[in-house]
Amino acid sequence: MRVKLEPDTAFIGKKFAYIFLGVIFSLNALTFCWFFLFSKLN
Repeated sequence: MRVKLEPDTAFIGKKFAYIFLGVIFSLNALTFCWFFLFSKLN
């Protein structure tokens, strides 16, 4: 039972980490674009 559970939890953790990093990366890209446009407008 423990051997079967181990890969599943690791896979879920990896998937969650990828989603978490993707959200942070997209937010950083959005803020960067917003600052770029804001500086261009002034």
